[in-house]
Amino acid sequence: MRLDPARIELAEPGDRYADYCLWDYEPLGPTRGRLKQATVLWHSLACAGAHPRLYAICETLRAGLGPGRSVWGAKRRGDVTTWEFYFYDYERLERTVSVERVLEILAPLAPSRLRYSGRRPYFMFSLDLDEALARGEREIDQINIYVGNPGSTVSSGLSYAVTETDLRFDNLYCFFDARTERDAIRDKVACSAHLDQPGLDLDAILWPELMTCRTLVVANKRLCDGIYFSRVDIDLLIVALERLHYPEEEVAFLREERRRLAHLLFDVGIDYAVVNGAPRVTKSAYYGLL
Repeated sequence: MRLDPARIELAEPGDRYADYCLWDYEPLGPTRGRLKQATVLWHSLACAGAHPRLYAICETLRAGLGPGRSVWGAKRRGDVTTWEFYFYDYERLERTVSVERVLEILAPLAPSRLRYSGRRPYFMFSLDLDEALARGEREIDQINIYVGNPGSTVSSGLSYAVTETDLRFDNLYCFFDARTERDAIRDKVACSAHLDQPGLDLDAILWPELMTCRTLVVANKRLCDGIYFSRVDIDLLIVALERLHYPEEEVAFLREERRRLAHLLFDVGIDYAVVNGAPRVTKSAYYGLL
């Protein structure tokens, strides 16, 4: 799969570099002649044969909010890829990036009847993009709201699904320093309603090759658990996608463009459940900035 040359975006002075929590970082090396993470998004869409309207939705989001204000995630379940976009505003009640604003920006391409009160102190929300949305077969019928979780020494957040008729608790996310809190991470992963003890192979979940990441997030979900490895370099992203059996054309592009992506940090997430007595990945994703 060759990417349309018009979709190759080169780094520019003043570009923002941030992880999937929209926390800024310094690029790992020179940026001149290197690629933006938007290029990786466009290639993901191309590999999936995405509907043209999906490109337009992404472009509309960037134009409406400005560059460096949206986080994209390319999510794969089985052989199907979808995309999730995340929007942060840590000012909470004083936010400028709100549910109302994003839905208004998207309304010409992807309408929605969802409403959520701006008087509630969420710091993040997300929504899913897929072929059905692009073809006009559905509206934006669900968003995911994230709120803080004060009262613990572990940084954490709560996620709720918002639909027209329901507000449903979905996930608890706990953040750890991957370098200094290894024992706490292992204890948190092992303490799960989905996993059997003893005999659990934690290395099947906490992949040793990715444990050099900066931040690790453990997610407790309704039907599974999840792990997010935050701030991995391009080499580790390639390792992760190879292990997850992503399409060869998707991984090959990253290998070919490794040098022009070496200044960037990415994030990788996996959901896992126990199948036949062993943890198995049920969904995965990788993330970048638009």
